[in-house]
Amino acid sequence: MRATAVQADLEAPDPLKTIKPPEPKPTETKPEPPKSAEAKAPEKPAETTPPEAKPTDDKKASPWKLLDQFKTRVATLERELLETKSKVPDETTAKRFEAAQKRATELEEEIRYVNYAKSQEFAEKYQKPYEEAWAKAIGDLTELQVTLEDGTSRKADAKDLLMLANMPLGQARTVANQMFGDAADDVMAHRRRVIDLSDAQNKALVEARKAGDERQQKAAAAHAEVAKLWGKFIAEDADKFDWLKPKEGDDEHNAKLEKAMNLVDGSFAQSATDPKLTPEQRAEVVRKHAAVRNRAIAYSTLRLELTRLKKQLDEKDKELKQYQASAPTNGTAGGRTPEQQTPSNPMERAKASLRKSAVPMPAGTYF
Repeated sequence: MRATAVQADLEAPDPLKTIKPPEPKPTETKPEPPKSAEAKAPEKPAETTPPEAKPTDDKKASPWKLLDQFKTRVATLERELLETKSKVPDETTAKRFEAAQKRATELEEEIRYVNYAKSQEFAEKYQKPYEEAWAKAIGDLTELQVTLEDGTSRKADAKDLLMLANMPLGQARTVANQMFGDAADDVMAHRRRVIDLSDAQNKALVEARKAGDERQQKAAAAHAEVAKLWGKFIAEDADKFDWLKPKEGDDEHNAKLEKAMNLVDGSFAQSATDPKLTPEQRAEVVRKHAAVRNRAIAYSTLRLELTRLKKQLDEKDKELKQYQASAPTNGTAGGRTPEQQTPSNPMERAKASLRKSAVPMPAGTYF
């Protein structure tokens, strides 16, 4: 039986177990190496500082020339210092870089559960070894000849390895012996390596998908628990605090309460990082979040202020009641004495008038 006949009789492989060659990657244009070592040698940097004028035995250097030389040197050093500082990242840049690295780590962890095949870990741990093994196998196969059914031969290629990899072991061994003769063991070794790495990829993807499903289930359970606790705590606080309850007949209070509830509930329902938002919409969401934050902070101080005002009001009410209770009444209407009252009898009114105009008498000598 020849290779062509065996390949024609091959049954359709299981798509879940089918071995596939790695996807080709776009070729990158690499820069050409230098033609010679001389072209690579760095040129000698030009001197930026003029040489100092050395005094001769007959005559010393002019002080003005020395001053100009030192000015030039200072300017050069200052320029080099600025260039050095520009290459050192400042604190803000370092913080941004650290934040970017942290975000990249978070996204890499997230993609493990969303699409593990696209993660960096999968590429390094599974995809790269598989591609290297496949390339090594193809490199060796191109050096072998395949005997065809009509007795002719051709150079082996990737299709031959792909065919063997998707055959059962016994059938693959028979076909490899017929196609490659003494080199069949080498080809079967490559087949085993490619199959093992492909199985490792599939197993990793299945486990990642299972872990992702479990994570989604836990997330759904957590969301349900949060929703339940959210409703419970809101109801408990509404029963505990009067300012969270509507007041019958107080339209102003009820309007303020409804407006505040809409602001807070609407803020919690929106995410400022939603990519669908326009810049104006995102700014509005952040504005609401900031308002909720500031109101939450002001709650404690405003409640303290309200407690103090209530205490002061209670003290004033107590003082007013004490003052009202201390006013003399002597059993008369309006708290006035008999002398302050207007008599109804004419004679009594006359006596009262005489009392007002008379010289005050000692106590006990009244009419």
